[in-house]
Amino acid sequence: MAELRDEAVKVANRLHQEDRIDYGEYTVLMDGLGEIDTLRYQDEVLEELWGQFADIPMNPKTECIEAPFMGWGVGTSREEIWHWFDRRHSKGVGYLLYGDGIDRTDQVAKLVYLKRFCIECESQTCQYNHGGECRFALVHERKPRITDDDGCIDYDYQEGE
Repeated sequence: MAELRDEAVKVANRLHQEDRIDYGEYTVLMDGLGEIDTLRYQDEVLEELWGQFADIPMNPKTECIEAPFMGWGVGTSREEIWHWFDRRHSKGVGYLLYGDGIDRTDQVAKLVYLKRFCIECESQTCQYNHGGECRFALVHERKPRITDDDGCIDYDYQEGE
């Protein structure tokens, strides 16, 4: 954080005062320390912005913002803003979403990948059917096997209810 940067400035100043560093190198070092934010500091800023984003009204049907936020206009999708945060936060949007200190970057990426294999499903009695969508891939981490002759051969019949 800022404390580490402040300590680095003190060391650079001491080296300069003791004539152990060339003035040109000293100025480059000081300019760099003044301009470069630490990753931790950047994450802290992004986490603060994430907190502000949580207060932005969202249309539950369209999942688009209903008030401007950081240059995004009304109607911008929540997912577009999430992608912006995901590209910039060192631990990704999963870390920001769950807020429990666990880095889920790999897990979120895996779920997003597997979600691409969730297809429209007509088998209303299959246990993997969720609201008309096959969730087999999320459970078994592979695409369901579907043939022209038999349809889904991973079909899981559900009795009763």
